[in-house]
Amino acid sequence: MVKRRNFLKQLGLSGTGFLMASNVWSVPISQPSATGKKLRIGVISDLHHLQFGKPEVARLTTFMDAVMKEQPDFIIQCGDFCRPKQSEEIMLQWNRFAGPKYHVLGNHDMDVCDKATIMQLWGMEKPYYSFDQGGYHFVIMDRNFLRREDKTLEDYNTSNWGPLPAPMRSFTDQPQLDWLKQDLANAQYPVIVFMHQPVFLSDFFQELGNADEILAIFDEANLAAQNAGSRARVSAVFMGHDHDDRYGERNGVHYFLLNSASYVYTQSGAHYYKEALFAFITLDPSGWLHISGRRTSYRDAVPDKVKARFPTSISSHNIRL
Repeated sequence: MVKRRNFLKQLGLSGTGFLMASNVWSVPISQPSATGKKLRIGVISDLHHLQFGKPEVARLTTFMDAVMKEQPDFIIQCGDFCRPKQSEEIMLQWNRFAGPKYHVLGNHDMDVCDKATIMQLWGMEKPYYSFDQGGYHFVIMDRNFLRREDKTLEDYNTSNWGPLPAPMRSFTDQPQLDWLKQDLANAQYPVIVFMHQPVFLSDFFQELGNADEILAIFDEANLAAQNAGSRARVSAVFMGHDHDDRYGERNGVHYFLLNSASYVYTQSGAHYYKEALFAFITLDPSGWLHISGRRTSYRDAVPDKVKARFPTSISSHNIRL
């Protein structure tokens, strides 16, 4: 990630077909779906169209070709998608799918504009929101706020977060936290959360913003659901931003870091993947969550320490918890 290159320095890190492809995570979630039908979701993260001036229409086309074949119930991109100009082909590809399409704001989506501008391009009415589908409650969060010296928060806008040190980035504002508490309290179904910047699993521990407040809200909501005998608890959280592939469990919630569709950034620069990475998520009525991801290789030669540290895959394991 470009804005975190100094931190990576401290760590000392510097086609057409898939190289193959179906890696499945399976974890039990809360209670079975009320609908009795499987719910399928196509997800892609960190496409970074025009980052370093490189167009990523071909990568998105690969994802959308798979979407048109699989016909999921909805698709979602998890941030750092594209820019307000020279993204016409990106939006043409994205809109090939006639079903519901959802967006998560990422920091680089505001590289050259404000939130309102990129949201208008995407047809995104609110920066954070929730909806019910297929017996599940989905929450989309916006963690794109910077914290000034006086502790006030400000929207990301035209790369204004870039000059700031990591501890002043990736915050969530108080109105959204208040909304999140109420939204989870009102949920009637198991909850699945999507956000860009991680609140868990990240190596970038200085750039977590007020992740602790979000985790506390998840914990308290789940305790309340448990005490009420409700199945409406936070079950899984999907995150992008780090260009990594990780899974972990915290207090009964399953967290997933989704790898970038395009590249990983290290001290030695941007190392691009040969093919696009993305995944399909299946929420099974039996109460299981399945993730079918993609695996590839690096497009060009990369240092061994990069190969050793950064996987070129999404969910390269099979797990059952």
